[in-house]
Amino acid sequence: MAMTGRERIHAALKGEPVDRVPFALNTWQWYYAQKYRGTLPAEYADCKTPIAFLKKYGADIITRWDGQIKGRAGLGEFVRFPHCRYSRQEIGAPIVMPITTAFNDYQRLNRIQSTLETPAGTLRQTWRFTEETCADFEEAYWIDDWQQQFETLRWLVRDRSYDIEMSQYRRDLAEVGEHGIVMVEIPENPVKMLHWLMGPEKASLALLDHVAQCRDLFASHTEMTLAFIDGVCEKTSYNETPLLMSNDNLDAALMPPAFFETYLFDHYRQVAARVHGHGRLFAVHYCGNNWDIRHQIRDSQIDMMEGLTPPPLGNFPLDKARTEIGDHFIVEGGNNYLHQEMIEGAPEAIDAYTRQLFDEMRDTPRYIYASSCQTSPNTPIDNLHYFRDAVWKYGKR
Repeated sequence: MAMTGRERIHAALKGEPVDRVPFALNTWQWYYAQKYRGTLPAEYADCKTPIAFLKKYGADIITRWDGQIKGRAGLGEFVRFPHCRYSRQEIGAPIVMPITTAFNDYQRLNRIQSTLETPAGTLRQTWRFTEETCADFEEAYWIDDWQQQFETLRWLVRDRSYDIEMSQYRRDLAEVGEHGIVMVEIPENPVKMLHWLMGPEKASLALLDHVAQCRDLFASHTEMTLAFIDGVCEKTSYNETPLLMSNDNLDAALMPPAFFETYLFDHYRQVAARVHGHGRLFAVHYCGNNWDIRHQIRDSQIDMMEGLTPPPLGNFPLDKARTEIGDHFIVEGGNNYLHQEMIEGAPEAIDAYTRQLFDEMRDTPRYIYASSCQTSPNTPIDNLHYFRDAVWKYGKR
């Protein structure tokens, strides 16, 4: 008897037998890009949400941006600043139609400016939506000058908190049903927090030049994160939400071994202990090359790297994760841009790649075939079907 998506994912997380490898692509950006461009294939025209698309498409669902309790990425939609004044407004040029991205919802204009008025001064940040990518990027960061704005930064970090807002979670959980699970995003690690606030370049310099101040700020951030985990776990169950994910874009270039020693071990171990104490699993979003920090990942007590990417786009062979990190480690990934946008020879290449990948992963019971950040908006629907069909063909266990 075939498993449901939820049963299949739960079994893979525990290393138990599955009828086939779980197939959990993240098609959020792809779906909204097709809606915006008017190119959603006719067979999926009745799909009103990304979840509806995944269900009709035949995927097992691990939500990436749906059903979030803090809001999507960065500070998140549901952030609160009890002692400061926080506001957001659309500015800039008109857009063709409303568009939802991984980070924001744009109704009329192509920029969103956030303002935080603190007792120490005012900070502003701007997102910009680009039609060519159907994605948005930080155009102006919150912090430009560490020395001049440090007290304002301190207010932002220490006053940040969250109501445990369950409306989107309940709505999207109901839509997912037995097709999968809702993976809840928790606040990012403190180094990634500084990337969001300053940009990676200035954040990296601050991490090198202002160690004591950074550690002080990061302690407050960790306390807020632990409180958020407690609130989420009190209002959700393991069956619906076994995974709590830190959206860290973890990679060895911006988070090298030295930063683990100075900043990340203390945070990750506290977070892992709290997540495990609630009987859940701790996932971290990967984005880049991770081979050189594989032992730091192991020692941080992380259960799953979300979106692990093998060569040539990444540098972590998926079949090495179990031996390098441990039998408990959940390997999630394998689908990447190399094949997504392929035109010539796509059916044969995708079939051959999937067959080889699954042969290599045969002895890894905790494996989920997935994409990471997104599926490229330029992925032909035929390629999505080739991915699915290859998983169904070679993923049986």
